[in-house]
Amino acid sequence: MSISNSIRVEQLAPAIGAEITGIDLAAGVDDAAFGRIHDALMAHQVIFFRDQTINPDQQMALAERFGKPLYSKKLKHYGDKYDSMSLLENDGSKVAVGSIWHADNTDFEEPPLGSLLFCEVAPRVGGDTIWASMYAAYEALSEPTRNFLDGLSALHDNSNVQRRYAGKEILKMDGTDVAMPAEHPVVHRHPVTGRKALFVNANYTQRIVGMSDIESRHILQMLYEHCQRPEFQVRFRWHSGSLAIWDNRCTQHHALDDYNELRRMRRVQLAGSKPMR
Repeated sequence: MSISNSIRVEQLAPAIGAEITGIDLAAGVDDAAFGRIHDALMAHQVIFFRDQTINPDQQMALAERFGKPLYSKKLKHYGDKYDSMSLLENDGSKVAVGSIWHADNTDFEEPPLGSLLFCEVAPRVGGDTIWASMYAAYEALSEPTRNFLDGLSALHDNSNVQRRYAGKEILKMDGTDVAMPAEHPVVHRHPVTGRKALFVNANYTQRIVGMSDIESRHILQMLYEHCQRPEFQVRFRWHSGSLAIWDNRCTQHHALDDYNELRRMRRVQLAGSKPMR
């Protein structure tokens, strides 16, 4: 029987998220099976696998099926062998990386396509991650608001990240100047699905272009609050051997900072493209 025939995709929440069973990723992923996985990601925006035993080489090989690995220079390397694999490790004694609603590195001119995050060690309690659908967030806005936002652009930079983590030895924040901001549409169209998604987040978005400070601040605050509505979300409980793959172009996520035991993850981020209307 083909690997793809054994794969099952179970939707976890109405707006976002699915768990995939019936496949051992360590045994290899043929073209048909990868097609099923990719289709599930495009449909559900974040997908989860349980009880996997993939090693770093196998995780990297799977990541390369989706696109080009992109190292996040702010994170520690996962060993000397892997130029494009990051280590996320915390025992609760430091501020958890990602413990604010965000999409990854929208300060880049070409923000990441997505990431593959594998859990090596999970705390017994806590350490969940929540994802939210920016498709659902956009579609739930009133038509006049959608029409208003469709033509706007916003500036993104990493100054908030600098302030949040500087001096805490969590990320590689070396005190260098914040790079020139990247300008992206407030609403962009997904390059594969064609669906529109909100593309602002509290970690990187600084202001809306062409507006006064007070106008920009209030509109962004409304959008941040709107994006966090529970009906747009799915929550994932990590166990050792869990893998999450998410599409950074249409989601935000929040890593909960509520644990005091070791949480050790390895992540491969994927290069993306410039957001378009």
